[in-house]
Amino acid sequence: MILIKLGGSVLTHKDKEYSFRTNIAKRLVKEIKESPLEEYVIVHGGGSFGHPGAEKYKLNSSEPLNPKEGLARVQRDMRRMNNRLLDVLLDEEIWSVSIPGGLITIFDEGELESIDDGLIERYISRGNIPVTFGDVTIDKKRGVTICSGDDIMKGLSKNAKKAVFVSDVDGVYKDGELQKTFTQEMYPLESSDHPGSSGKIDVTGGMNKKVRKMLDISTEAETYLVNGEVKNRLKKILKEEEVVCTEVKR
Repeated sequence: MILIKLGGSVLTHKDKEYSFRTNIAKRLVKEIKESPLEEYVIVHGGGSFGHPGAEKYKLNSSEPLNPKEGLARVQRDMRRMNNRLLDVLLDEEIWSVSIPGGLITIFDEGELESIDDGLIERYISRGNIPVTFGDVTIDKKRGVTICSGDDIMKGLSKNAKKAVFVSDVDGVYKDGELQKTFTQEMYPLESSDHPGSSGKIDVTGGMNKKVRKMLDISTEAETYLVNGEVKNRLKKILKEEEVVCTEVKR
């Protein structure tokens, strides 16, 4: 099984609420369709659909503001985004099914405790493509918390051969240089490492938190960060061809 994370940074304009980048989504979906994949899962982030509400209601904190309202509104917003992506997938005759992240995960103090990977596998066994996404979910201590797309990738990685993170950057940078391979010894990142990163920090923790999860995932599956804004890079990595990207290795 291959995991493909379509980041909110590439599927939406993060500085404009509810702005789905349909043309980018269509191209990325075509690249997936043109690859040799048979069994895979698509995970997507929240971007400008999920992050504004998550920040407004402080849903990633130990004391969310008005959590009942926040849970309802952000779940609704994420399902709006998910439906936009499903429309694109179905137009390409990729018979995908929606599996909200908030319904298959349980968190404890902001950390993923369990994920219903069996449900994912049952849909794959039928020949459908599961599409799951960052969401608001139940937290045993906090009541509610944010389940990011990266959390879902981590939860599903034990069953995966490869995990591909599709973002709006060429890969992971260190000392201003794009790294072909990023290892544990190079962590953590400093603000000066990644050009332009200061404007791309989101409520799920920014690049350091993402790379931390990618390092963890790399103990289970080959893990890559690739730029989805550049045509055919996703297709090339899925076809195991040479491509500009970063492989993350623990």
